[in-house]
Order: sequence, then structure tokens, then C-alpha cells
Amino acid sequence: MKSLIRLTDYNESDILNIFEIADDLQKGKYAGCLENKTIVMFFPNTSIRTRVTFEKGIYLLGGQTILFPPEALDKKEEIRDVTGYLNNWADVMIIRHKDINLLDKINENAKVPVINAMTDCNHPCEMLSDVYALSKIRNDYRKDKYLFCGAKGNIGFAWKEIAEVMGLDFT
Repeated sequence: MKSLIRLTDYNESDILNIFEIADDLQKGKYAGCLENKTIVMFFPNTSIRTRVTFEKGIYLLGGQTILFPPEALDKKEEIRDVTGYLNNWADVMIIRHKDINLLDKINENAKVPVINAMTDCNHPCEMLSDVYALSKIRNDYRKDKYLFCGAKGNIGFAWKEIAEVMGLDFT
């Protein structure tokens, strides 16, 4: 399994494959696939939607979560050492942290997939779910034109990433 730090680490075929897996999940194809798996998550107390959706999905697939605040990663101990410990106990790491560079460092040392649950510069999981939802209600969603109006931040940057990967007309 591959880590998910940036959508630009994937190609269009990869994204469409993720959408097919989502379809199969809804049909129950992967029931119990996380049985006996431990997912270590780093989320701030203020995270509600993203955290709950990850926890519920993991639970429904038979997995167990262990939750830490993201500040637990901001310690004097070398991040490669922290990642080394987690490699022994976690099957996946899901991290919501402002600094994408920290996720890159963790991913460099991780032997398990690292999933970016949001940084200051992107939000790949939300963008995947948004475009997946569009694919279910718009026959030609890849031919539509997309305009982002909002503050400069992680959602706009995530739209830019997925537009680049999927060849979407994005302004």
C-alpha cells in the first residue's frame, strides 16, 4: 500500500483505481480487511468530521485506532526515532498536522503507509472524496470547468493538485 501525502504523487489511473476501490467498499467487498490492524492517528481536538469519518471507517472494516494529538510529534526526539517505534506497532499512520514537511520526514522513515489527513498546504483525502462524489452525480465531471473562490489555503491547493493529476479545467 502506498502513502498519501500529495495527490501529485499519484497519476490519473491511480485516482480512478481509488474510486473503483471506493465502489467496491460500498458493495462490502473489503469487509474485515482491517481486522487485527492498528491504525495510529494524530488529530487535534478540534477535528470532528475528518477524525470521525476515519475512525468510523476503520471500525467498520474491523480495525483499531489509537489516537494522539498532533503536538505529540513536535518533540525533541528525532522524528525518525518516533517513526521507528511506530513502525513496530502501527499498520498505518494517519496524520493531521500543519507541516507537510514533517509528514514527508515521517514517510521517509515509515515502513507502513502514511496518510495525510490535512496540512496547511493540502487536504488530499477531502479532495478525493469531493471528486469521487462529483463522479457519482456528474456524467462528464472530468469535462466540467471548475472555479475555486476562497481564501488561499489547503482546499484551494488540494483542488489545484487534483486538477493537475486528473487534467481538470481549473481556475
